[in-house]
Amino acid sequence: MADVRAGGRVSNGRFGAVWPVSRRQQVVDAVRDAIVSGQIVPGEQLKQDQLAAELGVSPAPIREALRQLESEGLVAHQPNRGVFVTEVSIEELFEVLLPVRLAVEVYAFTQSASRLGESDYAELERLVAVMDQGATDSDLVAINEADLGFHELVILASEAPHTIQLWQSVYSRIRAQLYRMAPRHAGLGEIADEHRELLVVLRAGDPAAIRDTLYQHIVVTCQELLKDQR
Repeated sequence: MADVRAGGRVSNGRFGAVWPVSRRQQVVDAVRDAIVSGQIVPGEQLKQDQLAAELGVSPAPIREALRQLESEGLVAHQPNRGVFVTEVSIEELFEVLLPVRLAVEVYAFTQSASRLGESDYAELERLVAVMDQGATDSDLVAINEADLGFHELVILASEAPHTIQLWQSVYSRIRAQLYRMAPRHAGLGEIADEHRELLVVLRAGDPAAIRDTLYQHIVVTCQELLKDQR
């Protein structure tokens, strides 16, 4: 398990590598990554003493980290029971999380279409290439992080402060959703193909095409991937 004592070291357990930033931030990053990647599963209880032992820290940064992760929606404190990893129900996913994500991205992508320069498009194309290579290598981490990077670049380019703030507030939940959805694709290459379609409509700049393509990408794809659970 990871050790986040002074100096830090690469972990050898279910948590990723941690390095000497603030101890609290090391713990936040390590536990967040373990939740998002599925190493810690929805519904699992997070016990402070156990986490402190696994991560090699005192209970104080664990408590602080759990408060941060609760604000991100990844864990929830249940009175008299403890802290548990949250699970988004199918109903809440389709009725709340996906509509919020869609609204944020439709506005941001529409605003960004006229702001993105050739260097931005070159970076977006590079990220799609990373997804392609990730599909070839069956590297879900590379695919998912490039996917997130693609969307975040466009959203930040919108320069819309409230839109960006909303994106950041749901970012961890979206990241966790991507990690859970990606393995359900019939072929991982589908993920890069969908982003190539987004690149086409971004360059064209037609708001209706942007909205329709994002709806397909965010909502319809998720409906298809989860049709056995609905």
